[in-house]
Amino acid sequence: MLDRAAGLVTDIGGVASHLASVARELGLPALFDAGDATSRIPHGQTVTLWADAAAVYEGEVSELAHARSGRRSHVFDSPMHKRLRNLLDLIAPLNLTDPEAPEFSPAGCRTIHDIIRFAHEKSMKSMFALCDDAGDEANVVRLKAGIPLVLYCVDLGGGLKENLTTCDEVAASHVESVPMRALWKGLTHPGVSWSGGVALSTRNMLALMASSTTAADAPGGDSYAVISRDYVNLSAKFGYHYANIDALCGQEPGQNYVTLRFSGGVGSFSGRSMRINFLASVLSRLGYVVGITGDLLDASLKGADCATLGEVLDQTGRLLGSSRLLDLAIANPGQVEGMVEMFFRGDYDFLGQSDRNRVPGFYSLQGDWTLDGGEAPVLRQDGSKWVDGLSSGVASLAGKFMGKRYQEFLDGLEAYAYFPLAVARDHQADDADIAVEVQALSGNIDRAGGLAFGLQNSGNYFAFRVNALEDNVVLFEFVDNRRLERAKVEMPVRSGQWMRLNVRVRGTKISCLVDGQAVIEHEAVKTVAGFVGLWTKADSVTLFRNLALNVGGEQLSLI
Repeated sequence: MLDRAAGLVTDIGGVASHLASVARELGLPALFDAGDATSRIPHGQTVTLWADAAAVYEGEVSELAHARSGRRSHVFDSPMHKRLRNLLDLIAPLNLTDPEAPEFSPAGCRTIHDIIRFAHEKSMKSMFALCDDAGDEANVVRLKAGIPLVLYCVDLGGGLKENLTTCDEVAASHVESVPMRALWKGLTHPGVSWSGGVALSTRNMLALMASSTTAADAPGGDSYAVISRDYVNLSAKFGYHYANIDALCGQEPGQNYVTLRFSGGVGSFSGRSMRINFLASVLSRLGYVVGITGDLLDASLKGADCATLGEVLDQTGRLLGSSRLLDLAIANPGQVEGMVEMFFRGDYDFLGQSDRNRVPGFYSLQGDWTLDGGEAPVLRQDGSKWVDGLSSGVASLAGKFMGKRYQEFLDGLEAYAYFPLAVARDHQADDADIAVEVQALSGNIDRAGGLAFGLQNSGNYFAFRVNALEDNVVLFEFVDNRRLERAKVEMPVRSGQWMRLNVRVRGTKISCLVDGQAVIEHEAVKTVAGFVGLWTKADSVTLFRNLALNVGGEQLSLI
């Protein structure tokens, strides 16, 4: 397109970019990184660009226009230059983007970049497949992530719990690596949504069409982590982009560090650059030293104590998880500053996926939550839209004929394992008293509601709930996304009637009450601490009010 341009002015970019190189080759006057130039120059307006002075004048400045030297062609059209350009075509382009594609092979390599990509992918797979040859001597395992990430770990010593066997399903709770646990805490933070996508506009639809595959089959392949007690090197592939985090978190602050490299994306170069600028702004405020080259970011932080570095890694995990599609979603550079402030307010929903069910003070990224903010505020979760009408009707009919046992059978079906959560954003507690009033209105598969507490992420927490279809109360524990029943008590639960639930947590001891009556006592295997919130299941339509938290004698009203 530059062949048809008289000059070039950009809001972002730099003189070392590929676009600047092409402009120089053509002798085209160009001004880069001008900030808001494209919004200040109306479409169709005549301007005069004086690139040497970094100036743009309104209208035509005849003295400058007549003095223009014209494009250079005597060197750049020479045989030497053409030969160099042809040589670059055999070096720079990347054709092998999807390691699962049939053409990802030696025969598919058409450039040096392809050869490097192919060799890197195969060497990584070979290294992490050592267990196939070494048998029980190699500790290479796949980590059950709970997020859309295929992750293999190599334990160098102390990175995973001892005495794991080949029969064990390795999950996040088995990770002992200090920096890996901190990073994972951020990646799985309850405010970071890994579901859904970005609404497609004409602009980002073109970006997707220009990519080699559809968004549903995003390239990338497996991710890998080399871990020990105080070290992690994580090479993570989130769809179209790549991040590498290398961190040492030991007892000697002078030796501790974290480095981050981030690149890639499916958006336009402009979208990727704006996302890089967003990442750079957040990382700089976290204490990183940041460098940017095009759409590649390098950042490092050194010399922090282990506790401080753990906090930084937690925030870094939140940043990587919440920014995964931002190269498609950021429309203009003016959005970046506002998104940085959102991040440090703890609001990670940059894609606006939860606008329709956003509840002030809560992370409510799953479910259909609405708040009636009258004199007595009531929070409503409507699960009726989630379940298919036919299956819901069949469940209702079968429940009438087969009764409570059938409802309990439905409760255990994995297909109905849909658990809407509304998590209070700014409140974490260990020793605390939690209370809420619940009213189960309707639901054919479930008619349930209750308290969530000790919540580390959406796959690890406790839930104390009542169910009007089963006439019981149950204490569940979710461990690495598996729901485990810890205690159950049969008692009448009426639809359309308010019931007060209380949970008292003291260290590992959990006490549960319904309308002031103690019903469950449970001893957890470790201290119960984390976020608190509200919980329902499947097609339940449930109301909540008067959610309160008492910590150290201080009463906090959350609804």
